[in-house]
Amino acid sequence: SSMLQRILPELRSKNPVRRRGVAGTIKNCCFEKNSAWWLINEVEIIPKILYPLAGPEELSIDEKRGMDPDLWLEGPDKVRELDKVARLLLVEAILLICASGRASRKSIRMQRTYVVLKMMDLSEESEEVSERINECVQYLRLDEEG
Repeated sequence: SSMLQRILPELRSKNPVRRRGVAGTIKNCCFEKNSAWWLINEVEIIPKILYPLAGPEELSIDEKRGMDPDLWLEGPDKVRELDKVARLLLVEAILLICASGRASRKSIRMQRTYVVLKMMDLSEESEEVSERINECVQYLRLDEEG
């Protein structure tokens, strides 16, 4: 396993500085377009990025279809990442993976990323984070139009 895979569990740490550091590391790894396949398929990064971004909202059966169960199993007890910077870094990581190509966006869509981002945006207080969520949504819609 890679160093990245070893630090990913720290996204669930009680320490906000640690969570922010791991979120920043993930984002930095996403700058390398050639790493997108490895990140998505080997590291299985998408559900790990989405976990801190998922909240307590109740999802329909259709919304859950294709989604990692970890993202909704906690139900109303699920707490979304409280640190604005960590949320921003994680959304920006998704944005970078979206920018890496059509195959990456397809994989991100199949894992129901849009549902998590949509729910997150409804309660997001930071305009900056909301803007990044909107950019992700625009990317995810790219291939659907036409």
